[in-house]
Amino acid sequence: MRKYMSLAEVSYYFLSQGSGFSCGEPCDAPLFKGMAMNTTWHSPNPVSDGYIAISHAEKEIYIVWAGTRRVRSMVIDAMAVFEDYAPDVPGATVHAGFYESTNSAYPHIQKNIRAAASDHPDYKIVFVGHSLGGASAVLSALNFARDSDYSKDMIRVWTFGQPRTGNRLFAEYYTQMLGNQTYRVTYQGDIVPHVPPWQVLGYQHHPLEIHIINKSGDFYVCQNTVREDLDGAYRWPTIDTGVVDHVEYFGKPDITRFSPLVEW
Repeated sequence: MRKYMSLAEVSYYFLSQGSGFSCGEPCDAPLFKGMAMNTTWHSPNPVSDGYIAISHAEKEIYIVWAGTRRVRSMVIDAMAVFEDYAPDVPGATVHAGFYESTNSAYPHIQKNIRAAASDHPDYKIVFVGHSLGGASAVLSALNFARDSDYSKDMIRVWTFGQPRTGNRLFAEYYTQMLGNQTYRVTYQGDIVPHVPPWQVLGYQHHPLEIHIINKSGDFYVCQNTVREDLDGAYRWPTIDTGVVDHVEYFGKPDITRFSPLVEW
């Protein structure tokens, strides 16, 4: 979990610089030594930024989506309406903003994912994202699983503080496609996993949830593989959640070390 959250944190440094592959001090960590940065992408959309990297030591290809700049805007935008996911998945709907923003960037990065996978067919492809980046990681991973002949068993998805992305039928379809390879990490009273609200709009998370229960990093692996687990983030009443825990995934993203893109 710490490794993938570090990858997610680095996406914020790229955005603060605006362009290029250098992310300064965070990329000096041992994890990034020898890692090849393949490409970055940047757009005005709040969840359409990120980078692709390859670790030959880990034999993994990373597609890392950056999260939101302002949590308040994300919480408000989370009230947006649903959009149909795909004609072959009747009844499955997703958050319109998340879906359209992810799809606007996906064609640009798809060819880079395919090229990396072709060059390294034995490498796992890992989609990673924090905050809204988690929603884009889920949607882009599902896109890739649907339109690629690359083995689904070689795909992994790690999200941190991910908002709900679609309705129950979408969550069930996603679970059928990539549920065994997806790890949705939540932390204590982080508000973002509580939006959009299921009570009003019918949104629902997909499993598997790993709920971090304290700053030491102790965690609980939720057992419910069908819907949200009452012992995960859902055990926190929404009124008791907040933005502070959204930037406490092992102390990341550390907004004290750079211009604070993650703020209320």
